[in-house]
Amino acid sequence: MKKVIRFNKFFPVAVVLSALVIISGIFALCTRGLNWGLEFKPGQNIQVAISNVETHADNVADVLAKKDIKASVKAVGDADSYQIRTGEDESAESKIKDALSAAYGEANVVVEQSQAISAQFSSSLIKNSIILVLATLALIFLYTLIRFKWDFALAAVIAIIHDALIMITFLSWSGLEFTTTSIAAILTIIGYSINATVVILDRVRSDMKVVEAKSFTDILNSALTGTLSRSIITTITTLFAVMALVIYTTGDIKNFAIALVVGLISGCYSSMFIAGAFINAVRKNWKPAATMPKANVVKMEE
Repeated sequence: MKKVIRFNKFFPVAVVLSALVIISGIFALCTRGLNWGLEFKPGQNIQVAISNVETHADNVADVLAKKDIKASVKAVGDADSYQIRTGEDESAESKIKDALSAAYGEANVVVEQSQAISAQFSSSLIKNSIILVLATLALIFLYTLIRFKWDFALAAVIAIIHDALIMITFLSWSGLEFTTTSIAAILTIIGYSINATVVILDRVRSDMKVVEAKSFTDILNSALTGTLSRSIITTITTLFAVMALVIYTTGDIKNFAIALVVGLISGCYSSMFIAGAFINAVRKNWKPAATMPKANVVKMEE
């Protein structure tokens, strides 16, 4: 049997380290704040059609950037239509029309619609995003509560809250734009992290039935050792795919991928050390059942 790694020795350091990072994130939020993307700011939402010219959203964004117009550009509907979101006032429509006409020809550029986005709408979008994340956490807690006991379920939720806070800390300190793709990145990592944590918790529950040990800590160390290679290999292979996006993409997709890199590392770490530290503290007085069938018990290596 492979030697069991004493993960519990690292729990105090891991908890303190995570606490310091999250506290620094709270400090950054209070002093620097997030670099809110245009989706979360009041401004103009303009849809234009560019015909008879081969282009794409990134090219349109570059044309506007050269004219000092900060805007997010997305292809919508027909291949020739683009949604342009800018934080500027009503004059943005004419500026954008002039910039695109100069690049693609006035006859080829048509403003299909223009809509002012109020500060109230932007605030409601932020509120709805927060509600979405909280609702996701609540549903995950209910799911894990059905599968495991309350302490295991709470450990899983603490781990994914930790990952979300780590990602927000990174976004705050790095100054990357916080856009709707950032929300998508956080939700993606929540899904990844809960999967990694459930695998470990399931192994712990299984080992509690078949591994002979003097304490819950021994059971936990055995389970973490048994799932260590799986956790590392899964994270590394996923990172390879995400790093390709970091290297070969730009704009929102690149920022999305960068946030995922941080989240993947945090998710792997939290599933072992944050969730592990919590259930180890809660179950420190756990003792194996006296009626455990000896025929099904595997002795742990000292």
